[in-house]
Amino acid sequence: MDTDCPVTFINPIGGYGFGHVGAEFVSQRMTPGGKLLALRILPGVDVLETRWSAAKVVFDRAQVDVVGVEFTDGDPAKTKKIVDDYIQRYGTIDGVWMDAGAVAVAAVEAFQDAGKPVPPINGEDQLDFLRMWKDNGLTAIAPTYPTYQWRTPIIAALRILDGQQVSNPWKLPQPTITEENLDSYLDPDMPPLHYAMCGCTGLPGYPQRWK
Repeated sequence: MDTDCPVTFINPIGGYGFGHVGAEFVSQRMTPGGKLLALRILPGVDVLETRWSAAKVVFDRAQVDVVGVEFTDGDPAKTKKIVDDYIQRYGTIDGVWMDAGAVAVAAVEAFQDAGKPVPPINGEDQLDFLRMWKDNGLTAIAPTYPTYQWRTPIIAALRILDGQQVSNPWKLPQPTITEENLDSYLDPDMPPLHYAMCGCTGLPGYPQRWK
């Protein structure tokens, strides 16, 4: 719209970036034709659909055999049952891709409970997954859709009120947690469901107010 008001549009890179990063990592650590299980949260959610569409392009190019695309509803118990069913059906699952990381721990536990090695997997920056990754030496990656984006409109508004120029659009980065930088995102003082990309570590009252 046309306006004389100072304005900007703030958003992260988006779902395509998340889906692509996780799919590239997992597919590169599988042999062509390996069996991959895709775990999704819910159908019809725009950001999750874009994550899956980006991942599907990668898997098709890498000749990955996507043996299942299942919706977990974000339920750990349902996730475990799905993974166990696929282990029973195929014997071996060579990779797991997720469109969100909330139930990544449950997926890993399903392999452990079945006495199977955990295949390459992606999660997210939720601390329970990061700790499991570190403690078990997983082959893993955590693309992110950082929760720190809540603070950027506040920063932009204050800069505009101060007469400073801001980017338009303002594209926010989506850092990736890898084996190399994993330790820097592990915070032993925070609870399991805390997201490492909170954007809150430098704010007054951290970490007490976030526990």
